[in-house]
Amino acid sequence: MGKSTPQYSLINASYDLGVTYLFDFKKKDFIYKEGKPVEVTGIEALKVWICKIIYTEKHRFRVYEGLEIDYGVTLEEFIVGKKYPTPFVQSEIKREITEALLLHPRISYLSDWSFTRDENSLEIAFTVNLVDAQSFTIQEVIWYGRDIEGRL
Repeated sequence: MGKSTPQYSLINASYDLGVTYLFDFKKKDFIYKEGKPVEVTGIEALKVWICKIIYTEKHRFRVYEGLEIDYGVTLEEFIVGKKYPTPFVQSEIKREITEALLLHPRISYLSDWSFTRDENSLEIAFTVNLVDAQSFTIQEVIWYGRDIEGRL
């Protein structure tokens, strides 16, 4: 997949995530060390932000109403109880995630997508390419069988 350019960015280009806390999305809990939540900054904070976007179904949670952007992604309609052709599902998941993540000014484009799906799960992996030429891989299981309500 080639470079994608967002049509707009609602996040200030100098935006820094500052300090955030590591979160275990499988256990649905923060990660603690010596009784305190583990703080992360920089690229590690960006990874947490990316996973929060991926695991948040757009328009589901009232806490995100009224924001400048539609927080999260719409994935359920493509993977829960539907029998869409695999290429269509993959294309829509890529589109949803790409549109959401390219709102961040540090993210230039996403590449190297892969999908692994079986009866009980859907795993995605992709490379996040930053504007400063750094990159990293995100690999997440975004669906476990019927446990879609357990997502953030």
